[in-house]
Amino acid sequence: MKYCSKCLMPDTRPGIRFENGVCIGCIHYEKQKTTDWTMRRNELEKLCQKYRNSNDSDYDCAIAVSGGKDSHFQVYYMKEVMKMNPILLTVENIDSTETGRKNLHNLEESFGCDTVSHKLDRDVLKKLTLHTFEKYGTPTWYIDSLIYAFPIKKTMELGLKLLVYGEDVNYTYGGKYDQETSSALMQPMNDVVKSIHNELLKDKIVSEKELESATIPSVDKSKDYGLDPIYLSYFTPWNSHHNYEVAKRWGFHHLGHEYKREGTFEDYNSIDSITYLLSEFLKYAKYGHSSATQMASRWIRYGMTTREEMISTVKKYDKILDQGIVDGFCSFTNISVREFYEILDKWYNTELFEQDADKIWHEKFKIGIGL
Repeated sequence: MKYCSKCLMPDTRPGIRFENGVCIGCIHYEKQKTTDWTMRRNELEKLCQKYRNSNDSDYDCAIAVSGGKDSHFQVYYMKEVMKMNPILLTVENIDSTETGRKNLHNLEESFGCDTVSHKLDRDVLKKLTLHTFEKYGTPTWYIDSLIYAFPIKKTMELGLKLLVYGEDVNYTYGGKYDQETSSALMQPMNDVVKSIHNELLKDKIVSEKELESATIPSVDKSKDYGLDPIYLSYFTPWNSHHNYEVAKRWGFHHLGHEYKREGTFEDYNSIDSITYLLSEFLKYAKYGHSSATQMASRWIRYGMTTREEMISTVKKYDKILDQGIVDGFCSFTNISVREFYEILDKWYNTELFEQDADKIWHEKFKIGIGL
């Protein structure tokens, strides 16, 4: 295990690459400083002109949203800057914070947009959340699959062609497809959501009909339809803290007024659900980094703090599993706290952690240094 020499991202992150000791996330962020953003903006304007008033519907494009700070920035940019008329597409979560519900409603009210929300089959969600946690260590697999599948399917159903996403996480942080591109056609293939449909059907956890909504359309099907999915981060500088500042001006609220999270040092990122964040903590168990590492690395790149200052912060927060996550997950899946931890223990990487006689896990590595 080694760390980026500029930020605090370790090489255990799946798909990440290092060049001369620097992670691809830092390299790509530095590239933003020399990008011709005027040219990129002109490219986006031509794209918008192509699809503006180009169909029989009331909408020019669709935007995949959660209601968070980046969603606010996406809608602000496409509606207020590019003068498009979007429809917003979103997926329900395991649970929702009051702040998250208000923020999603605020998107509609502040920007005057219509929203279509995919309603979850709670019984299917419950079965798959527990099963994929136990067998694959991916409790949010079903929701993540829907987050990929629903916007594509609904955009095509509405007869639209332009589908707008926020950032290309593979390019920003490192992943299977980490080459810079405006097209999000390959997004479903980036390994964020593993293909386990056949295994789920074989195990008779759910039926094929129950999995249908979470089946992501193939790249070929999207191409044949003429779908044009794009990453907004290709066309305008992408900075999550800047997005937060913009979002606040349009009515976005952070979570601090409602709930004090235990495993992170900020209160404005991924705030629409508490239980969903179990997936973030599992990155710590598997790879030795979680939400605090991710945000610290961003702040370092943005010049908001230094690597040295963030080492103690990451050491303090990354290892904390918020009690609200445990309580929410156990309540939703009807398992005990003891059963929860027995499952969680299976996913700790013993190359990175060791367990004492009382079954408490301890890091073998040192933050910022590695093994």
